[in-house]
Amino acid sequence: MSKTQVVTLRVPLDLKKRLESEAQLQGVSMNNLANYLLTTQISQLEALSTIEARMANKSFAELKSKVNGMLDTVEESDNVPSWDSLH
Repeated sequence: MSKTQVVTLRVPLDLKKRLESEAQLQGVSMNNLANYLLTTQISQLEALSTIEARMANKSFAELKSKVNGMLDTVEESDNVPSWDSLH
């Protein structure tokens, strides 16, 4: 188990009530729910930052060309449902 540290966080009363309510519905402590929510959100932000950094020096034409190259490797099939068709 990793070490923990107490952090005092000021949140609007309405947000605290929502967190308490959802924690109760989920059957977990408010602390566990807050940790879960913070962890998932920071992970998403980190992933987006990584993607943005990797794309920062790419042109739209270059990205489009790479995507088209990947799509060209996919075999065509007559059994593709209309909702999954690119046409």
